Amino acid sequence: MVSSKKRKFKLSKKQKRILLIAAACLLVLAACYTLFLAPLLREEKWIFKETTVEKGTLVMGITESGQLEYGVQSVTYDLDLSITDAEESEDEEETVSRYLEIERVYVAAGQRIQKGDSLIAFSKDSIEDVRKLLNSALADAKVARSEAQSEYDLAVLEAQSDYKAKTKAAEYAKETYSNTKATIENEILSLQLQITKSQNQVESLEDNVDTAQENFNEAEQAYLEAKNSLEQADPQNAPWYRVVLQGYNSARTKYDNALSSLDRAKQSLSDNGVRITKLQTQLANAKAAREINNLTAEENYQTALLEGENAAILYDAELESLKSTLEEAQSKEQEISEQINAFETFVGEKGILYAEESGIVTEMVYEAGDELVNKGTILSYATMDAMTISVDVTQEDVVDLKVGDKVDILFSAYGEKEFGGTILEIDTTATSRNSNTVSYPVLIGVEGETTLLYGGMTADITFAKEKKDDVLYVSRNAVVEENGKSYVYIRQDKNARKQVETGLRNGVYVEILSGLEKGDVIYIASVVSSLEDVEKQQDKGSATQDGNSGFSPENFMNGNMDFGDMEFPGGMEMPDMGNMPGGGMPDIGNMPGGGMPDMSGRPGGNEGSGSRGPGRRNSQ
Repeated sequence: MVSSKKRKFKLSKKQKRILLIAAACLLVLAACYTLFLAPLLREEKWIFKETTVEKGTLVMGITESGQLEYGVQSVTYDLDLSITDAEESEDEEETVSRYLEIERVYVAAGQRIQKGDSLIAFSKDSIEDVRKLLNSALADAKVARSEAQSEYDLAVLEAQSDYKAKTKAAEYAKETYSNTKATIENEILSLQLQITKSQNQVESLEDNVDTAQENFNEAEQAYLEAKNSLEQADPQNAPWYRVVLQGYNSARTKYDNALSSLDRAKQSLSDNGVRITKLQTQLANAKAAREINNLTAEENYQTALLEGENAAILYDAELESLKSTLEEAQSKEQEISEQINAFETFVGEKGILYAEESGIVTEMVYEAGDELVNKGTILSYATMDAMTISVDVTQEDVVDLKVGDKVDILFSAYGEKEFGGTILEIDTTATSRNSNTVSYPVLIGVEGETTLLYGGMTADITFAKEKKDDVLYVSRNAVVEENGKSYVYIRQDKNARKQVETGLRNGVYVEILSGLEKGDVIYIASVVSSLEDVEKQQDKGSATQDGNSGFSPENFMNGNMDFGDMEFPGGMEMPDMGNMPGGGMPDIGNMPGGGMPDMSGRPGGNEGSGSRGPGRRNSQ
């Protein structure tokens, strides 16, 4: 059995001295915390932030979030060079390329471009080779079209001669039929016009009779009055009798003329009625004869037409065949001509493709040295003027929206900088992105300084339900509610408040109806604990160059904490620790247990361990 002997641990003098110094420092720290830091951490402090009263438009509405999407444009190559399929001659020294070759690429995916920027340059040799092939194909097509035209013209002349000989009788019968119908129709039309003219005169003639009757009645009345005056006149009064006699003679003459005019008007009306009756009888006879004459002419025409029908069928078939050959040759020539124009437009004067709009390159398909063998996209870029955001709006709110409505847009990346937008589309199919509510996708077109935006940016879209122009407003955080009344701070003092009357609220701003003017300076107040102030000082201090001015456990333990600006209760001062060994706390890393003893059991230990104290923050 082996016996073991306990070994007694003995500290050296140096170690004892270190332990004593450490114990003394701990006592000093505990005293400092109890006397100075603990009261300070429990003290509340008011923080004021200056702001001003603004004037403008205040919008009340709903807000939805979405992500920015670009409208993508593509630069495509759609030239079909398969029409240049002529075989190369055996004595050609050089092989002519039928494809454009990319000599240089100026842009890359992700690059921002401006309208007019160079995108791709083609080699001059490949441009000339393709141009030669197209021009050669156009020359061959012109020759083919010319030959087809000559054959068509000659064949048409022969077919026309044969056709005319066989259809002469039919053409004569058609002419006779047409002339017969025209003669009958002209006679009927002439009678109808005469009847219409006479009928149109009836009302005028009746008016003439009425007018003549009125004139007669007036003349008769005047005549009777003149006659009565003459009978009552005294012949012995020669001057007056002559005047009365002259009046009587004038009235008698007017009476006779009015009677004659009335008779003529009645006779004209009667004659016009007789003429209408006579014309209507002639029209009925002409229409009856038209049916018989048309049937006879139609029979003669159909007989002659049937005889020439076979000739017409053969003629049309031959012309159709010749026309098809000619049209094919013409179409080939036109196609190659259009291809040449499209080619020249595509390569331009310098053989360089330029950006037609500003944007960001999203895809680059080709590299320098590649040939454009196949049709398709060369590169794609997102345009700045086609940026959209899609958001989901609930069924309760979407009924108030319509295409063309303006919206306000705030991007997270740009804070309070406002962008505008317009509703482009409202989908009538409910989205399934959120199964808890029925919502509908609404597409927004973004307006404003779109050059600042990037695809995928998050944004808040505000759809205005109520809008007030030219109103005063402040941040909602600047308004304090107390006992049903609203106040704002007018100075950096918790007691310096002013009552105001508020109106519309949209969650960000509050309308001020009275109590303030535009440009007035007010303050946003909040109450924080001193612990939060210390933490802010710590954050501020960590940003300095020496890193020793902020509050941190390291600075405090190393003696680098600057207490010069701290206020302590009762005018107390922080004791000078500069005379401690090393100018701060001794190294206690070799203490038993490897560090500071556990102080969580003492009062306020939670605060000492770094947890936040009872401070509060007001955000009115």
